[in-house]
Amino acid sequence: MSDQPETYRRRPARRRSGVGLIITIDVEDHTIPPAEPRFDRAIGPLLDMLDGRQVRATFFVVGELVARWDRQLRELVAAGHEVGLHGFTHRHLQVLGPGGFADELRMGVDTLGERLGVSPAGFRAPYCSLTEDTPWAPDLLVEAGFSYSSSVIPALNPIAGYPGAPTQPFRWQCGLLELPSPVFGIRRLSLPMLGGAYLRLMPGFVIRMASQNLSADRGDWTYAHPYDFDTTEPFFRRPDQSWIEARLLFARRKKMLGRFQRLITTGTPTLGEFANGLHSSNQLPVFG
Repeated sequence: MSDQPETYRRRPARRRSGVGLIITIDVEDHTIPPAEPRFDRAIGPLLDMLDGRQVRATFFVVGELVARWDRQLRELVAAGHEVGLHGFTHRHLQVLGPGGFADELRMGVDTLGERLGVSPAGFRAPYCSLTEDTPWAPDLLVEAGFSYSSSVIPALNPIAGYPGAPTQPFRWQCGLLELPSPVFGIRRLSLPMLGGAYLRLMPGFVIRMASQNLSADRGDWTYAHPYDFDTTEPFFRRPDQSWIEARLLFARRKKMLGRFQRLITTGTPTLGEFANGLHSSNQLPVFG
């Protein structure tokens, strides 16, 4: 397969009303300290593209990284992008447990407020690890002041999934709004094709099929991490990774910006703006 960046010049995208997806970025770091910070060079081309399309994105930030990148994150807020919380550390909710999760929410909210002047409305669990094993999580999110979550993969998943959860926006019993990951496939065997490593690694025709019936108008979103766009980062393997895992983390990064390009339509809202439009709705299903 070619490793040339995919762009509109190579394969013009069919423009249809509402075809764009809401853009979300999970701001986490995979490097080994004291490695050189690469946030600027990784995210710069994406920010230029978003600015050219007049699109504001939602950045879910790991709280312990805010001090390292507070200047860049303040610039994102000033540019009109939304900042939400992606946990204080990047750990599964089940590993944290209710007490640890409550502590991390408090630390994350305090950090975003003190460093960035932001009171986050949105939360995304690390690894989208809000599952049937963490039934306490939605209540704790409400207690911490969050108005929406984007933390569920409504299918089987090797990392964290919630098969049987609704595939469209819904409310938890506590009233918290959930905007689940779009998935593509056959019922519980579906995958979140339109984000992260899936979006980089899958063949182009699968991505086109997966995105065909999705729309920002329905709250459908895509996601990536800053490193997904970092095409010049030297390869390395963390001690906790297999060689294959490490190679997949670096594979086909030159594809990512072009694939994001195809999923963007001018003027799409942030995830928080879409959530605000649903808060008064009484038509959403209740789950959990």
